[in-house]
Amino acid sequence: MENLVDIIRNNKARIIVVMVLLTLVIIVAYLFVNHSKKQYSLTEVLQYNYYILNKEGKYGVIDNNGNIIIETKYDNVKIPNPEKPVFICEDNNTIIALNEKSDKIFDKYEEVNVIPINGLVSNLPYEKSVLMYKLNGKYGLINYEGKVITKPIYDEIKGLENKESELIVKTNEKYGVINAKGAKLIKEEYDQISADGFYTEQDKYGLSGYIVGNKTTDGYRYGYITHNLKKILDVEYNDISRILEITDRKDIYLITCKNGRYGVIKNNDTMINYTYQEIEYDNKNKIFQVQRNLKYGVCNIEGKEIIPTIYSEIEFKGIYLKALKNSQDKGIYYDMQGNQIQNLKYTSVQKTDNDNYYITITEDKLYGIEDKDKYEIIQNKYSYLEYLFGEYFIAANEEGKLGIINIKDEVLIDFKYEVLQKIDDTEVVQAKILKENKSEIYSRNLEMICSVIDASVQKEQNYIKVLSDKNMDYFDFEGKKLNSKQIYINNKLFASKQNDKWGFVDQNGNVVVEYKYDKVTEFNEYGYAGIKKDGKWGSIKEDGTVVLEPIYVIDDKNIEPEFLNKYYKNYYGYGESYYIEKIDNNQ
Repeated sequence: MENLVDIIRNNKARIIVVMVLLTLVIIVAYLFVNHSKKQYSLTEVLQYNYYILNKEGKYGVIDNNGNIIIETKYDNVKIPNPEKPVFICEDNNTIIALNEKSDKIFDKYEEVNVIPINGLVSNLPYEKSVLMYKLNGKYGLINYEGKVITKPIYDEIKGLENKESELIVKTNEKYGVINAKGAKLIKEEYDQISADGFYTEQDKYGLSGYIVGNKTTDGYRYGYITHNLKKILDVEYNDISRILEITDRKDIYLITCKNGRYGVIKNNDTMINYTYQEIEYDNKNKIFQVQRNLKYGVCNIEGKEIIPTIYSEIEFKGIYLKALKNSQDKGIYYDMQGNQIQNLKYTSVQKTDNDNYYITITEDKLYGIEDKDKYEIIQNKYSYLEYLFGEYFIAANEEGKLGIINIKDEVLIDFKYEVLQKIDDTEVVQAKILKENKSEIYSRNLEMICSVIDASVQKEQNYIKVLSDKNMDYFDFEGKKLNSKQIYINNKLFASKQNDKWGFVDQNGNVVVEYKYDKVTEFNEYGYAGIKKDGKWGSIKEDGTVVLEPIYVIDDKNIEPEFLNKYYKNYYGYGESYYIEKIDNNQ
């Protein structure tokens, strides 16, 4: 009998252990699934398979071969993800979802629609991985295959500005945030939520945090939640803004206002106390200008006041600051560490991108150059100077004409231009003579490589294109001339000019399309090029077949029209594109 009791007791113990283990497994599995739902990557569109088509004010869809997929009979069409055959069509205020066969999809819902988002570095203004559906007056999420991501439990769903794949949801008049997998990131307990706008090339908006707010009898109060969902500021501030210029991945700098006074918080530590009525950050010098009782001072990046708040005005003078107590005051000069500077020779000394050189400006606004040891290498005689690259500077003479000099004060490019600038992220210089509407392009060695009237200069991903009414020229980022075969490596035919007429040749230079056009474009990724004759544009296929005889009139002579079959590409105001079959040339 005792043995039987022991057996029962032992079995009960085993059952309890098993139940505890199962419970732990369930908890761990839940936590894993919930964590995995919060970990997601942004959807990237690698290829456009579908485009909106506009014909006489009605909209439809074509594929990337120019075939009509959805007839042009709708008042509006939206393609949230051009890789996916899901099209949101509106007709007489009725919204339906169609596939590539024009069949209705997701028709068990009252409505399915796109989710717009603003503020993204993208020309696709919609969420690319999910759609919003409505059922019984409530909203939920589905993916493009129709799989339900969330139940219809929300009163409202909308995109979170500057935060792709994160959505603001509303329940019982309060807002929260979920992601595109349906994971709850922030509970619905706020009257207002916005992303702080933080952006880096590496992380995009991934490190952007959230400014949350609630309405009180004294107005809105705000708090802050980090990108990894840690609440570091309670909802008790009059105002919160992130310093977006400080792009350190691990630190968050916030200018905050509490009880009408401003301070600065680094992560969750107060760096500048709430004693100021205004704080502005200067990223160039890594300092804060602070104001209290209409008097100004300066704090450094660590929050220490390095110039007392006793001045009526503080002027930025390059690497120095000029502080004035009144309008008659000659001012006191400080360096960026807060040390007073005596007997300063110049009114301003400016850093350049080359640590060896500084631009100096005298009281009569003449520019010169000194080296890092404060030795004058070019006297102050120019009306303007700007560092270019290497040992070159853009300079302006007494008449305001621009040229280029070196550190020996030798004139390398004559003073004859009204505009002279480096093309961003290259070592190529663009100069303009405005009265002639002439653009001249110089290489990194300051050799002229191109001189064109009425030119359009475009920096592409890995080359520079100089486009005019008569020519197309290509250069690398140092100014070396490239040919079209080096740019369009996958093309079979290439634009070619002979005796002021254009045609197309193959890889070996054999003429495939005779020289009879006034202007042409290169073939695009879909195998179509533009052809211009008698002031009108048409399109041609890469096998040399004319798809559309020139009928389109385009006012801008420097534009390169893009065709898909017989359809011409146009743009909405915010960058989203569509194709049209007919242009109203009176517009």
